[in-house]
Amino acid sequence: MGVGSAFYTGLSGLDTSGMAMGVLGDNMANIGTTGYKSSSIFFGDVLGLSLTGVSGGNRVGAGSKTQAVDVNYTQGTFETTGSGTDVAINGNGFFVVRNPADGAEYYSRDGHLGIDNEGYYINSQGYRVQGYKYGLDSVTGEYAVEETLTDLKVTPGSINPPVATTTATMKLNLDASADIKATAWAIPPTPDMYNFSAPVTIYDSLGSSHVIQVFFTKTAGPGNNWSWNALIDGGDVTGGTAGVPQAFGSGGTPADMTFDPATGKMTTPLGPMTFGAAGGLTFKNGSLSIASTIDFADSVSFAAPSLLQDLNQNGFPAGSATSVSIDEFGNLTAAYSNGTNKPLFRMALANFKSLGGLDRKGLTLYQSSLASGDPLYGKPGEGSLGKINPTMLETSNVDLASEMIKMIITQRAYQANAKVISMVDEMMQAVQNIR
Repeated sequence: MGVGSAFYTGLSGLDTSGMAMGVLGDNMANIGTTGYKSSSIFFGDVLGLSLTGVSGGNRVGAGSKTQAVDVNYTQGTFETTGSGTDVAINGNGFFVVRNPADGAEYYSRDGHLGIDNEGYYINSQGYRVQGYKYGLDSVTGEYAVEETLTDLKVTPGSINPPVATTTATMKLNLDASADIKATAWAIPPTPDMYNFSAPVTIYDSLGSSHVIQVFFTKTAGPGNNWSWNALIDGGDVTGGTAGVPQAFGSGGTPADMTFDPATGKMTTPLGPMTFGAAGGLTFKNGSLSIASTIDFADSVSFAAPSLLQDLNQNGFPAGSATSVSIDEFGNLTAAYSNGTNKPLFRMALANFKSLGGLDRKGLTLYQSSLASGDPLYGKPGEGSLGKINPTMLETSNVDLASEMIKMIITQRAYQANAKVISMVDEMMQAVQNIR
């Protein structure tokens, strides 16, 4: 191997140093790129081969070559953006996005997301974020995740259907010192027929509200006994007259409310009572009344003014979506104008057996390959996958100080290799000057 080969040895050093400077420049150019992962370049030495193989004096290096450019997948720091659609992964995993044009699937740590004019959650390139849809379990009546990847879509102003009231609860204190009312119950009631009344609002199957006034009357008998009657305004029902009440439900023997004179606690009834009969009334909007119950559990009768302590019912009117939030487990939940919340989707994350085998596609996107293995899909917070940090973004993991030091070293290496070429040139000139 002659002196001339040293030209090529120095040239290989220039090539690798130049490529290293390109990698460093790429890292520094992406310091502000959301979710960017820095790269590191690695070199290998080259041996000069001969017809007799590599042995003895043939073990002379022939320079260097680029061996690999690896991506550093360490996590970057988080910055708060305040945007409700921005998310960051705290831990392992990649967001899964799909190109709607060709169906190609990509993976990214860039959580700067938005909603397009069709309601789809998209990344900066317009690719649709993937996740799992929540469906209503017909057996349990609860929302459950459907285990099939799909596009996340939120329709602004979408309607959450109403739910008719089937149960109501009233917790009361009925004055134990109240006088017994001897006047028989009649409609409309007069003050001498009852001791206390309280309203409860219910909803029909179409979401219309109806105020039911419940009247409580202390009755004669051994102990502290009360009866109740519920009325609805006639203007709410077909065939009725506004301002004229109609019967909605009542509690009599054996459903009297009886209280222990020693403790004031209710002894009967022990459970819910029939409140409205199915189909007993037709509301003005055409819907039929449905079977419902009322429960006076935990009511008491002390010698204190009668009052309503607590009131609940399980119906609600229709409502339109007002906002969507994302929690740490990737659940997209819509809040509705009727005060209800409904889970819509759960974001999907993907992990790989070999992150080093992912194909870098630019724009902080990656694709799987034979080297990376197939994507392992999962949900945030489950298994080895990280959780979601809402209203945050993951910054680039480029370490500026480290990159600057590497740049200085690379520059020196480039200068040294250039010097090798310069010295070999001088040696070749010396040979040419021999006479």
